[in-house]
Formats: sequence, C-alpha cells, structure tokens
Amino acid sequence: MTNTNEEKLNVIEAKEDLIGHTKKGVTMIYVGTAYWLLMGVLGFIDMHINLLGLFYLIGAGMIFPLSIFVASLCKIDIFAQDNPLSNMSGVLGAMQILFAPILILIFMEQIEWLPFFIAILTGAHFLPFHALYNSKAYIFLPVAVIAFSSLVGFALMEHVYTILPFGLCAIYLITTIILISENRKQTTSIKQSAS
Repeated sequence: MTNTNEEKLNVIEAKEDLIGHTKKGVTMIYVGTAYWLLMGVLGFIDMHINLLGLFYLIGAGMIFPLSIFVASLCKIDIFAQDNPLSNMSGVLGAMQILFAPILILIFMEQIEWLPFFIAILTGAHFLPFHALYNSKAYIFLPVAVIAFSSLVGFALMEHVYTILPFGLCAIYLITTIILISENRKQTTSIKQSAS
C-alpha cells in the first residue's frame, strides 16, 4: 500500500505554496489602505450622511473585486486553485458577506455607526489569516484596528467619519509594510533552500 501523503502536499508545504502564490493576501491590504484613505477624504467633503454612508457600503463591497484586479496587475495568484488550502482561504475571506444584513440595517437605522462597524468587521476577519499565512501582520492588523476603532467609537464618535478612516489607513499601511517584509524574507528563504 502506497503512502498517499508522499504524493500530496503536507500542511507545511501547502501553507508555503499558498503563501508563495498569494503573497499572504497583500493585495487585500493594498486596497484596504486605499479604501480607508478615500473614506477619510470623503469625510471632509460636505455631503449628506446618507450619501457618505452609501460610499462606505459600496466601497466595502468593492474591496474584494478591486483586490483581484490589483493582484492581476501585480501578477499575484490570489486564488491558488491547485492548493488544498485555497478553499479555506476563500471561506475565511467570504465570511464577511454574511454580515451584509447587519450593515444594511445599520445604514438604514444608525448610520453614524457605519464606519465603526465596517472597521471592526473588516479588521477582525483578518485574524484567522495569521494561522493560515504564519504572519505577524495578521495579528497586528486586527488588534490595532479593534483597539483604535474602540477608542474612536467610545470617546470620539462624533468624529467617526473623519478620524477613524485616517487612523485605519495608517494601520493598513503599516500592515502592508510588514507583509512586504515577510514576503521578501519568504522569497529569500526559498531561494536559499533551493540552492
């Protein structure tokens, strides 16, 4: 009886392969950084709060499609379809869509809470990617987002449309820098082990 484990990637190899293809999902963070920067700028434009809230909803819904586009420009395979862990990655990323009814309800009933809720939802959903990608960036991001969002939510809610997005943009930018560094180390390590 042959050992089928020899024919398939083990978990460590599968994770390394996934990391190599997806670059630890860095394009999602690129787009997230741009999203929060844009939302911050829009917060200073004189417009009705319902229109601004609509920009938040539509923008949040565009993050994933735009990250696919950015990945294609950067020649990053974010789907890694041949990898056995790609389905798990997809499920972890897609969980957010299940919160759409809550987002819509907040938009309709308590719109001033919308940026806070989007921040908590998008930030917290990255935590499981720490285990999938062996990445400290995915510990930093959710913890920093939750801490900063909570500070703004509890103490500065009247500025949630202006202060929150710029702070989150900075957190996402730091996360981007960490991920780029981790990806470079991963690439260097692979090259060294191959030679």
